[in-house]
Amino acid sequence: MTDPAPESVTVQRDIPFQEVDGETLTLDLYDSPAASGPKPVAVLVRGGAFAFGDKGEFARHALDLAADGFLVIEPQYRLAPEWTFPAALVDVKAAIEWVQAEGEGYAADTDRIVGVGHSAGANLVVLAALTADEPGFEPELYPGASSRLSAAVGYAGVYDFRALDAEMGEGQRFHRQYLGGGPDDEPAAYDLASPVAQADTDAPPTLLLHGTEDETVPPSQSELLADALGPMTDVAHESVSADHGFPFHGAHYDDVYERTVEFLRGAVAGPDAADAVDDTGVPGGDLPDPTDRIGDLGPAGGRGLDRSDGPGF
Repeated sequence: MTDPAPESVTVQRDIPFQEVDGETLTLDLYDSPAASGPKPVAVLVRGGAFAFGDKGEFARHALDLAADGFLVIEPQYRLAPEWTFPAALVDVKAAIEWVQAEGEGYAADTDRIVGVGHSAGANLVVLAALTADEPGFEPELYPGASSRLSAAVGYAGVYDFRALDAEMGEGQRFHRQYLGGGPDDEPAAYDLASPVAQADTDAPPTLLLHGTEDETVPPSQSELLADALGPMTDVAHESVSADHGFPFHGAHYDDVYERTVEFLRGAVAGPDAADAVDDTGVPGGDLPDPTDRIGDLGPAGGRGLDRSDGPGF
């Protein structure tokens, strides 16, 4: 089904992209027919403590990014406790590889795929970037396709499960459902699912944003990852004076979106972008200026919707 959206952004919902053990996962695709291709692709992955929620949380970001010239997808992923690590990671990689396999039909530039995630979704996006094409974490549905990302953005992410486990009270350890137990029970899962432990020189450019008032995921999580990735790749680690749900709060949305799209623009522009400037003044010549995106969405003073977080992260 294709739904009309403001400013000619179209939304195709519930496109199947992953079938595993009798379960079919779907994604939503956002596109602006007015934007010329090939278009960079943004894969948006929501949070929910690996156990709650469904696609749709990033709808506001998806509409804006599509209006800014990106082809945008937001996929489902399998949830704990029924599914444990690495099921959700495999599903995010399947969404990336779906773009590789099917993207040309949507005018996608499959060499320019970026990931943006919040909370548990930030873990999945960054971990996908750090484990690109590793056989143990790859889906079976797209043989030969790559799960590589050109850049990753993490909002309030979970990046070191051992450190998180040590800081959180017993009642807040939702991640243990996802990892299959505690650190003594599942030491391998704690390490393999932690981006801090998987940092290497193949890491793409990464933007980490974290709320200074976050009481759900400690800001130290982003600090740990920034320290781990710093010697490996270009990392921007920035703070937002807000709580855990800052990407979806109207008061912070515009600022967060501007930081994000500026970073993504630089990441997908390529090394020759400085020499490829069209009459809009935009490097690369194929992404409209941020001031041209949807302007009539959300409450007055900001595009974002105020959203209360569910349990966990």
